[in-house]
Amino acid sequence: MPFVATSIKISSRVQEILNGFAKSRTLPLNQIQRAQIVIAANEGKNNKEISKEVGLNQDSVSRWRIRWANNSEQLDEIEQKNPQDLHNAIDCLLKDAPRPGCPCEFTEVQIIQILEIACRQPCEFGYETSHWSLPQLAKAVVALGIVESISPASIGRFLKYGSDTTAQGKILAALNR
Repeated sequence: MPFVATSIKISSRVQEILNGFAKSRTLPLNQIQRAQIVIAANEGKNNKEISKEVGLNQDSVSRWRIRWANNSEQLDEIEQKNPQDLHNAIDCLLKDAPRPGCPCEFTEVQIIQILEIACRQPCEFGYETSHWSLPQLAKAVVALGIVESISPASIGRFLKYGSDTTAQGKILAALNR
């Protein structure tokens, strides 16, 4: 038996909110794509067509279509009882679900400070070497009071992350906050 995509019907108010999300220049791309998925599904398009439009695979389109359908009754209820909360409810639905795992121990500011120290010469901090070693850098950032404790492996991950060009953009954005 062939797979039939979950049908989606949305109200004009929800359509208006989703159009705002889909045209946003400030929301994360994944939320924009998810809004586009729901809008296209409401127009009767199949998952293959939608996947080409939004640039995601069919499994992702199907997953978000189902997630929307599973929560549509709650959204309808919110629209009826508390229409002012509808925008926030849609925003929450389009965001990523919480992921498992422990939260990050270090703030963006601490990571940026660590990277800044790594870019400077060890002699500026009283070390007699020409290049940082990971254990030495870990001791230095603890001694400077940037963090209470940190492993050399964590320092290495931050340095690897900091050398990534997309990460550099995130770091610059965090500095400009």
